[in-house]
This record gives sequence, structure tokens and C-alpha cells, in this order.
Amino acid sequence: MGLRTTKDWNQFLLRFFVALGVWEIASVTLRTLLFSVFYYDPNLKNFFTPISQIVWVGPIVADLIQVFFLGILVTLARPALPFGLLGGLVAGFSFSIAAYAAPALAISQFTGVFPIKLLWLWVFYQSVLTFIGSFIFSFSSEED
Repeated sequence: MGLRTTKDWNQFLLRFFVALGVWEIASVTLRTLLFSVFYYDPNLKNFFTPISQIVWVGPIVADLIQVFFLGILVTLARPALPFGLLGGLVAGFSFSIAAYAAPALAISQFTGVFPIKLLWLWVFYQSVLTFIGSFIFSFSSEED
């Protein structure tokens, strides 16, 4: 497929807004469930910004940029991927391993900068975003 025509861009942007909307709904729940325990940990008191001081535009813009470029990647790789949701699973799994799990493993082994549990929770959180985005961007309809 590619992004050569207006129809391709319209389909891409539609999928982008659906993926971003689904992710923003899921991310609030995941951020609360996964990371809230660390806000109250006395050992990590200086590691996190207090919730009252977070400018929420930052995480939303970060999600927007990540979903957009993940969509570009999946859209351009779509002809080489298996058809349908299996292609989304393959793209999500391979991107998660390359972009999150491998660097987290290297960081955890070579440095002691981040707490290990927090690092792997971040990998899980980002992998969920990648799977959701990849599934939505790889979904095919009869028109495609």
C-alpha cells in the first residue's frame, strides 16, 4: 500500500485517529494501574514528578507522535506483512522487541539508572500501545 493518493491518506488518518482514541482511553487506566504504586514509594520520591505538577499535554503529544509514526511504519510495511490481524501481531511483536525490550534489557544489564521493575512495566506499557496501534493500522476492509 503506500501513502500516494488522497484515499490512502484518508484511510491512514482515519485509522490514526481511531488508534489514538483507543490508546488514550486505555492509557489512562494503564498509567493508573501500573505506575501509581511508584508515586508513593519513598525510595522513588525524587524519581517522579508529583501528579499535581504534570503538564498532561506532554504525555498526550508523546502518544500522538508515537502512534503517528507507528502508523506510518505499519502502513509502509503492510505489503510485506501477513494479511489482517496476524500482520498487526507480527508488526507489534517485532517492533516491541526491537524498540522496547532489547534496549530495556541492555539498560538493565549495563546500568543501574532505572529500577528494574519500573523499566519492565514501561516496556509492557509501550508494548500494549504498539499492539493496539499495529492491530488498528493493519486491519483491512473489503475496500482495501
